[in-house]
Amino acid sequence: MVKKIKEKNAKKDLHQQKYEQKQANFRKYILIFLAFIVIPLVSMSLYMYIEAYQQNEKVQAKQQTSSDELMQKMKLMLEEEKKRQASLPPLLNEQASNEDNQSSSLVEIAKVDTNETNITINGDENNKSQEVSSEIYDYTNSLKEYKEPTRKISEVIRKKYPLGVTPKLVIIIDDVSFPWQTRMIKEIPYKINPAFFPPTSGHPETVRLSNEFEFAMIHLPMESKNYAHPEVDTLNAVDSQEVISNRIKKVKKLFPKIVYYNNHTGGSFTANYAAMDKLIGAMRDENLTFVDSRTVANSKAPEIFKKYNMQLFSRDIFLDNSLNKSEIREQLKKAVIVARKHGYAIAIGHPHKSTLEVLKDSRDILEGIEMIYVKDI
Repeated sequence: MVKKIKEKNAKKDLHQQKYEQKQANFRKYILIFLAFIVIPLVSMSLYMYIEAYQQNEKVQAKQQTSSDELMQKMKLMLEEEKKRQASLPPLLNEQASNEDNQSSSLVEIAKVDTNETNITINGDENNKSQEVSSEIYDYTNSLKEYKEPTRKISEVIRKKYPLGVTPKLVIIIDDVSFPWQTRMIKEIPYKINPAFFPPTSGHPETVRLSNEFEFAMIHLPMESKNYAHPEVDTLNAVDSQEVISNRIKKVKKLFPKIVYYNNHTGGSFTANYAAMDKLIGAMRDENLTFVDSRTVANSKAPEIFKKYNMQLFSRDIFLDNSLNKSEIREQLKKAVIVARKHGYAIAIGHPHKSTLEVLKDSRDILEGIEMIYVKDI
């Protein structure tokens, strides 16, 4: 009996061992399953989470960088605009503003009648006050000295065109300095002559911007009689031949492909025979050509060009005596009349938004007129 009980207990222990062995094997299989299936899935999920987190960090960093770059560009544009505003002449007059800063009516700033053009400088409808372009400011003030009949305005010497040729019009845009201006000029659907300032800290990109155009000019700063905000390295009437020649060489080195130069302000300089003789001599040595912006009534350019038996090209019309669009259109119509009368005309405007928008939308005024570069007169 005892033997049977022992055998029974032995069998029971064997069963228990087998059961425990099965449990151990099951746990082993579970661990193997976890090792080969679950753990890789968890690892993959963790990896994807980390990758997504890092990617998000990169996107945020890139967005922050873009935001910082945008802010820097905006700050730079603001600084450029402040410098541009500082370079403009003082207001001839300022429109009165009411307490709630509502837009006020147009205020006539200056009006000078001459036998060749009517200079009227008005405020823009959408602005409290309007800056006047430096050349126009210079010119209108110089004309005040020539109201007396005894004082003669300098003769404009013209190239002779035969009758029947298609009238030609040159439009020069002075003071070109910034990318937004060149973008707007490129939108004008015909030939425009952009005249770039030599680079300064206030407008450092002019060399690069000039290379974006098929044809461009240099807007050379010269001493004014009436304008009190000269550009850096402005040529003065008292400068020696060496100073003037070195300045011309320096500008030519910066803009080696550009041949045509016109004057920025320059009322005092162009009215001085000796100064103009030095300048034209220096430009001839460098194979450069001068276009007279006629910022003073008694420019000596015609006399100097006669002396050297050279053809001089001079401005006929200022387009933006006013920044009122309807008045800019009227000035453009005057330029067309001159072109039809003489075979060609040269009009000068400035990179004001109003001026460039009018030029973009003036095909009706320019019908039958060939728009050309000044080199093609």
